[in-house]
Amino acid sequence: MGTLRRLIVNADGFGFGPGATQGILDALREGQFISSVSVNANFPDAERVRDLVTEFPHVSIGVHLNPLAGRPCLPPQRVPSLTGDEGYFHNEKFPELLRAGAIAIEELEAELDAQIKKVKELAGNRLTHLDSQENKHLSYLHLFLKLARKWGLRRMRTNASVICLESSQPRWTRLQVYLQKPHIWLGHQYRKLQMRRARTAGMSMADHLVTVGYAGLGNKANFANWLRLLHNLPEGTHEIYCHPAYPDDTLRRWAYYYCEDRAKELAILRRTDLCEVTRKIGIEIISFDAI
Repeated sequence: MGTLRRLIVNADGFGFGPGATQGILDALREGQFISSVSVNANFPDAERVRDLVTEFPHVSIGVHLNPLAGRPCLPPQRVPSLTGDEGYFHNEKFPELLRAGAIAIEELEAELDAQIKKVKELAGNRLTHLDSQENKHLSYLHLFLKLARKWGLRRMRTNASVICLESSQPRWTRLQVYLQKPHIWLGHQYRKLQMRRARTAGMSMADHLVTVGYAGLGNKANFANWLRLLHNLPEGTHEIYCHPAYPDDTLRRWAYYYCEDRAKELAILRRTDLCEVTRKIGIEIISFDAI
């Protein structure tokens, strides 16, 4: 019988400035725990995907669809509803503008299509999947699925979360969180429905997304959380994303809400401990090719 516990470890933000790009490359070289990478196509450092494919041909590559941070791949005048006066995306204002109908869907489609096209040109047949900046594709899921069909990309990040695996008592802690904050439970149930819709549309994904932070024990910048969640990982196929990086001006401008902790994640993911733990407890680290 094969391994019953499988885990995709996806590093988000390749290309998202030199600090994020170099951080992911260093984590891949030294820690060898990361099995997949997602690319922010609309930043200059995305060009280093060519180096990534050459050095790490086993790593699956996705597009981190991004209508929030930086400049668009297309000229700003072609996507005016997505950008402000200086040609930058609206960043945290994007969800509100989308809900208000102020984002032209045809412009959003054109820009996201251009981002996929760029990564496809850089990665070739190593392009395996789609996800998005801050998981905002959940607010334009119909368009997300349409673009997946167009490009023949049948794999995606699941957003069916399993929480509190970093706790010493995951089930009890999870129950407490959901009882105390029922809106979180409702939100997670809705995401499961969205993933069911995506599967019906022909998409493949992991069973659950390992989501850290609800247990009150910190985030993925805490090494002990990684150890506990690995030991508590249930049977099945799971995905966890990470953000190893050297914080720089690009990240401080566009990802200020989670910037300095990226250096702590990088320090953890450069170590070999996590690979050793997964081998000892029988977790198979896989890429998106395996689902």
